Amino acid sequence: MVQLADAITTPGRDGAFDAVLKWVLLMTLITLGAIVSYDYGLLTYLFAADESRITVLIAVLYVAFSFHCIWILVELSREYRRAMRIKAQLANAVSVPEIPEGGGIIDQYMLDVIRSREHPGEMEGNAHLLMMSLGAEFRRRTKVGTYGTDLLYKLGMLGTMVGFVMMLNSMGDMSNFDIDTLRGALQKMIAGMAVSLLTTIAGLIGGILLRLEYNIADALVTDISQTTVSFTEASLLPLLARADRNEGGDV
Repeated sequence: MVQLADAITTPGRDGAFDAVLKWVLLMTLITLGAIVSYDYGLLTYLFAADESRITVLIAVLYVAFSFHCIWILVELSREYRRAMRIKAQLANAVSVPEIPEGGGIIDQYMLDVIRSREHPGEMEGNAHLLMMSLGAEFRRRTKVGTYGTDLLYKLGMLGTMVGFVMMLNSMGDMSNFDIDTLRGALQKMIAGMAVSLLTTIAGLIGGILLRLEYNIADALVTDISQTTVSFTEASLLPLLARADRNEGGDV
């Protein structure tokens, strides 16, 4: 929360944490929708009518994945800010700046590119491989969202199957056709149908909303990758090549 407050109140904001603010806006709208649904009794009915309690599991997992999403958004935003600062620094630099050891992912990427000077003829190819590795490192974090979205969809489908089983089980319980037996069977069928429909709706809504959250993270990864490619191709590699030529000339 301290990092989030710092992102919002930092003087002269550079837009690095705009993705975090988008997530906050999205969650505000989702929370508002949940409050309205609760006020109309929809959420209460959703959890009360689902005897399988799969909707509760879907809700818990959705909240857990949402917290994971904001966590990686804050981390990625910090890397984005670092990438933009390096880009601005390299734009006016006459030599490669010192990069601290033990920094973030962008700092480690810079150190790896600088170390590739040991093989001057392969430096550009190595830089391209390092850029691909950097993009894979960032996207590895957002792949959790794909898994979470698919999990919520599958839980909704599981609830559908459980509801059908409950409906079929109620039909098998009819040993005679008196009014009380039929009434009980119909109540069980309605309960099974409610489980089937409500879990499907919960899984679909949860998956769609979670996908929207992680789409923000995917867009941020794209921005980081584009910024990194920009300062690598336009500034870093030319500076390294110039430094190699100067060292060769001194020799």
